[in-house]
Amino acid sequence: MADDLRGASITFVTRRWPRRVAVALLVLGLVIGIGGGRLYSFPKVDPVDDTTRVDAILALGGRTETATYAVSLAEKGVTPVVLISDPYPQEPAFQPIHDLCASHPTAYQLICFDPDPRTTRGEARELGRLAAEHGWNRVAVVAAKYHISRSRTIVKRCYSGHLLMVEAPMKIVPVNWSYQYVRQTLGYLKVAFQRGC
Repeated sequence: MADDLRGASITFVTRRWPRRVAVALLVLGLVIGIGGGRLYSFPKVDPVDDTTRVDAILALGGRTETATYAVSLAEKGVTPVVLISDPYPQEPAFQPIHDLCASHPTAYQLICFDPDPRTTRGEARELGRLAAEHGWNRVAVVAAKYHISRSRTIVKRCYSGHLLMVEAPMKIVPVNWSYQYVRQTLGYLKVAFQRGC
């Protein structure tokens, strides 16, 4: 009889296990969906217009969209210095960034760098170092919409001055949104375990 009860309890547990996993996954999906909506789809973005002035603008991620938008702001007189992260110096797919970094603009100073490490943390460290070196008190960081909230958290660990987070105008396809929800959430978990700049 004891064996019959043990077998029945194992069957009961194994039948309920998939339901519990399904419920846990549903709850996790809702948390990521709702929390991610606020963090990734509707982040706090700082307005920038022709009257805005900052000491420097950093374009994150080695993306053409962030770099060209940062340059367009400099050309409007928003800043005298543009920093462009070029974490993929040998990859042909990023040729527009390489070409931009090889240019010699006269309306603003262009500083391109290969971050160490080749992550947002490396970009934030370089911004913090340059800001301390040049006495920058007000900077803007240009990022993709889904990357703004996490970038703000990381940059604030390395730069204590006034920070504006600016959204790069870019089209994001639905499948990329799904990927970014997962990627940015995992990135936040990584940031939670990192200390300091």
